[in-house]
Amino acid sequence: MKLSAHHPTTAAPRATVPHQRTAPVPDRTATDSALLRTGAVAGLTGFLLQVVMDRLHPAQADPNDSRAAFREYAHSGIWTAVHIGQFLGTLLLALALLALARVLARQPGLPGALARIGAVTAVLLAAVFTVQMAVDGVALRAAIDTWTQAPAGPARTSAFQVAEGLRGLEKGLSGFFHLTNGLTLVSLGLSVALGSLYARWLGWTAVLAGLAFLAGGVVTAHTGFSPAAGRVLTPALLLLSVFVIGVCVSMWRRADPGFTGSHA
Repeated sequence: MKLSAHHPTTAAPRATVPHQRTAPVPDRTATDSALLRTGAVAGLTGFLLQVVMDRLHPAQADPNDSRAAFREYAHSGIWTAVHIGQFLGTLLLALALLALARVLARQPGLPGALARIGAVTAVLLAAVFTVQMAVDGVALRAAIDTWTQAPAGPARTSAFQVAEGLRGLEKGLSGFFHLTNGLTLVSLGLSVALGSLYARWLGWTAVLAGLAFLAGGVVTAHTGFSPAAGRVLTPALLLLSVFVIGVCVSMWRRADPGFTGSHA
């Protein structure tokens, strides 16, 4: 008789790995498309808003002749509203530049570094302009109203001196706004011109506009709202208009998922 031994086999225990949720990987293309479209709309809207506000702003008197300018401003019923509009227009333009800088910053090397610098100065220019509009659109208007309503004599003289002091502060803020605007345009312009994402002529247009704004800021800081400052800032504004319109159109085109060109 044959004896057979049964050797029970023990199955090795299975290690159960708990189900781990992996965070979804963000779709950078979709994010960039939304950012570029938002930036393009913000830039064009801000540009148009600034054009409208510029038309509504009283501008008959010499801005460097405080008495004449203050009398003109005192008769404007939409003074504060115009400056709120100017603030919103510049804020939208700054948002467009930030959207552009975010995409440009992904470039390697110097173009990416310049885009990051441009992003910082874009935030700074929006902050400086906000303070300027608060001084010009609210504080200065209140001082002018006090001056025009004060009786002749020492009280009227003191009120005018207060308004004149605020006007000096506004001129200083305007000069430094142009300086930060110039630094932003030079940084982002060089990032575009030295990079490969957008048409290089747009970058060089921004660089020229930025250099003109830098010069205009220096002249404004020294001479206020003078004809000399105007002669420098007028071509700067024209170049800025070309750059804003061109880069916003390019941003919108690049946001298209089917875009395949190396330059927009």
